[in-house]
Amino acid sequence: MNNSTYTRRTILKMGAITATAAYAYVAAGISLSGKTWAMTVNTLDDNTANALLQISRSIYPHPMLDDLFYARCVESIDAKAGQDPALKAAITEGVATLTQQAGGDWASAPAEKQAALLQAVATEPFFQAVRGDMVVSLYDNPGLWPQFGYEGPSFPKGGYINRGFNDIDWLPETGKGEAS
Repeated sequence: MNNSTYTRRTILKMGAITATAAYAYVAAGISLSGKTWAMTVNTLDDNTANALLQISRSIYPHPMLDDLFYARCVESIDAKAGQDPALKAAITEGVATLTQQAGGDWASAPAEKQAALLQAVATEPFFQAVRGDMVVSLYDNPGLWPQFGYEGPSFPKGGYINRGFNDIDWLPETGKGEAS
């Protein structure tokens, strides 16, 4: 039998920690209950958008990221395709071609085959448009920065000399103050 007693202070601490963790999950866009978001596209059809989401994940694979973040990239590409009919055609044709070459379902194709197919189209306007948009829409998302260990820009917080300059934790400790 466990005789642990909870004081009022302990209960308040647990509540504060739980509330802080819940806020952090919400702020980062993380859901604990599965897919609770919907990708909204206005220009691309749903099949193309869903395939593009999987292709985007193959271009910049991060297993720890939820599809929500890749969906935001697809929405950004969709918005640009709505402004540019040539881009819409390139995206639609590129996704259809890659899906067909992958055997009809990009997500079920082996990673090696996906990589080979992407390398084959790496210089095409379709791929360059997707890659170029994703590098901004994925990595310029402050909600993702903690996932990659990035603390955000330092300038508004006084620069790196005051924040982050000497916080490397992956190098071995040296004897500080010892003569070499």
